[in-house]
Amino acid sequence: MDAVLLTRARELLEDIPKWRLPQAAWSRPAAAVEALAAAYDAVDGPALKVAVARLEVLSPNRVDRIADPADVPPPEPLQERVTALVHLIAEPDESTAGEADGTDRR
Repeated sequence: MDAVLLTRARELLEDIPKWRLPQAAWSRPAAAVEALAAAYDAVDGPALKVAVARLEVLSPNRVDRIADPADVPPPEPLQERVTALVHLIAEPDESTAGEADGTDRR
């Protein structure tokens, strides 16, 4: 897969724990994260590109918005999923998973 795209995906995922959204708004980023994970698992570059674009559009950091005290961080299951994906998409020099047995397909 395209290293630049993987780096962008990882950067977006690393930002998600800092996001603050209304509780009801978290379903869309969660769906985008799942689409990203599915594309990565399927080694589907075009689908990964779409998933990254979806996350970019959903980012509250794209525009200055008035902070609402009712905004909350990501739900715990989403935070755990994001953390796992960040480690999975680790740059080759950061992760040696699969190198010893030759199973690293990325």
